[in-house]
Amino acid sequence: MSREALSDFLRAVERHQPLRREVSACRNNAELIELARSHGFALHRADLQSDAADSRIGRWFQTSRLNPPFRSPTS
Repeated sequence: MSREALSDFLRAVERHQPLRREVSACRNNAELIELARSHGFALHRADLQSDAADSRIGRWFQTSRLNPPFRSPTS
């Protein structure tokens, strides 16, 4: 559920200029999490850490010659 909350929060930030301004004023992850929670998103520090790790893994697969294990190889 928390990964979903992060996705929902990011979609809201993309769509709402006032929220985007509030996010840009955040100085650190703690402020960002507090802002998300104040808008009803159940975001936690681990969500941001997990997303960062997932993004690094995804970028690695994009630049490697290996197919990720969760994708079927193309012929």
